[in-house]
Amino acid sequence: MSQQISPFRSSQELEATFALVQQRIATKLHDYKTYDFSTKQTCAFNVFFDLAQEFESLEDLLTLAVLIIHSMFRIHAEIYVLNDHSVLLRYGCSTGATCLIPLMDTEGLSLTDGPFWQEQRYCIPIRGKKVDRDLLPITPVGETLGLLVLHPEPGMTDKQKLFFEKFANRVGYQLHNRMLAFKHREHLEFIKNLVHDIGHNVIVPNMYFKLLFRQLDGKMKAMRHAISDLMETSISSPTVAQLDYIQHRMDEQYNEVFRHFQQTSLFLETLLRQSHFEKGRYVLHKTVVNLHKRILDPQLERFKSRFDEKDIKVVPYCEGSGSFDENILVTADVGLISQVLANLFSNAVKYTRPVPPELADKQGKPGEKLLCYGVALLPDHFGKGKSGARVNVITSGPYINEEDAPQLFKADFRGRDVGGEYGTGHGLFFAKEISRLHGGEAGYEAHPMGNCFYFTLPCEDSVTK
Repeated sequence: MSQQISPFRSSQELEATFALVQQRIATKLHDYKTYDFSTKQTCAFNVFFDLAQEFESLEDLLTLAVLIIHSMFRIHAEIYVLNDHSVLLRYGCSTGATCLIPLMDTEGLSLTDGPFWQEQRYCIPIRGKKVDRDLLPITPVGETLGLLVLHPEPGMTDKQKLFFEKFANRVGYQLHNRMLAFKHREHLEFIKNLVHDIGHNVIVPNMYFKLLFRQLDGKMKAMRHAISDLMETSISSPTVAQLDYIQHRMDEQYNEVFRHFQQTSLFLETLLRQSHFEKGRYVLHKTVVNLHKRILDPQLERFKSRFDEKDIKVVPYCEGSGSFDENILVTADVGLISQVLANLFSNAVKYTRPVPPELADKQGKPGEKLLCYGVALLPDHFGKGKSGARVNVITSGPYINEEDAPQLFKADFRGRDVGGEYGTGHGLFFAKEISRLHGGEAGYEAHPMGNCFYFTLPCEDSVTK
C-alpha cells in the first residue's frame, strides 16, 4: 500500500509543486553562477540569515543589517523605514546608538524606480513580499518598505552594487516577516482581550436572560391557572373569553421567542467559546446525544416558519433519504453540529426551487417545492465496527451545475445559479470543517429527488436502540 505524502494536497497538486520547486532551484543555481559573488559576500548572506533568527525585535534586525555591512565591508550604512503615514524614519545606523551620520532629507525621494545616488550616498529601496501587504502595520510604497543607505568610497563597482541590492532584498523579506509577526501578535492580543470582553459583556448577561425566562414562565403559568379558575367559577362572558384567547396567543408567542432564544444562545455560546480563541481552532465539547431529539428536531422546529413562508413542503424520510430511527446516538458537539444542520436548512430556504416539469416523475408534482430529510445508519462506514450516521437534506429543483459541484464546499465559493440570494460562500465550508473535526465528512450529490447535501458523523461511541 502506498503511503500518503500530504493530508492536505492531492497527488496532482503535489506533482505541480514538485515541478515548480525544481524549476526554481535550477533557476536560482544559474542566477548564483551569474552573480559570481565572492566568499566574503556569500558569508555575509549566511551570517545575516543565521543571526536574523536570533534577534526578535525590529530594531535588532536593522542594527544587524547595517553592522554586517560595516564589519565585513567597511562601509557605513543606515536604514530608513516607512511609517503608517508613508514617511521615512531612520531605524538603524552603523556608527552606534548615537548616530554620527546626519539625517538624510527623504522628502520627495522616489522609492519605486530602483537604486539611486543621493549626493555621495547609494540608496537602495528595501522591498518586501508581494503577499499580505495590506496586513502590515505600515503603508508600503508599492512593494517598498524602506531604504538602505550606503556611504561607500568612490569607485563602487557594478558587482558590488548588485551584491548590496540582493542584500537589501534579504533585509526586506526579513523586515516584512518581522512586521507581519508583530501585527499578528498585536491582533492576537486584541482577540484575547475581546474574548474576555465577550464573556463578561455578552455570555454572562445572556445567562441572566435564562433566569428571566424561567421567572416569566412561572408568572404566565400562574396567570393561566387564574384565568382557568375564573372561567370555571364565573358566568361566561366575552371579557373572560377574550382573556383566555389572549393568554393562549401569549403562550404561543412566548414559546416561539423562548425556542429562538435557546437556539441563539446555543450558537452564541458555542461559536464564542473562549477555548476556540485560545487554541486558534475550533475546540469540540463532545457528548453522547440523540441525533433526532437534540439536533434534528430543534432545527426543524426553528426553520418551520421560514419553510412555510417560502411554500416549501417538508417531507420526512422520502425514498433514499434514510430510515426512520429516532434512537440513533452520536458523539458530537451539539452547538457546532446544530450550526452545520442550520446552514444546510438555511441554504434550503434560499435555493429550493419548484419541481421542473421534466423531473416531475422523480421529484414530485410540477411547480411544487419540496424538502426531504432523513438519517441513514451506515454500518462499518468508518471501518469495521465503526458505523456512521448520515444526515441528508434533499431539495427539489434543477440539479447543480456539474462544474460547480466539486467547488461547493470550498471557502468563499458561490455557484453560478444562486440568483439574487444573499450569501458569503462560508456556510458549506463551515459544515465540511466541523464534520471533519468530528472525524466525519460533508458533501453533495445529485439525487433522484433533487440536490442532496449531507454530513456524516462517526458512531463508534454510539448505539442504536
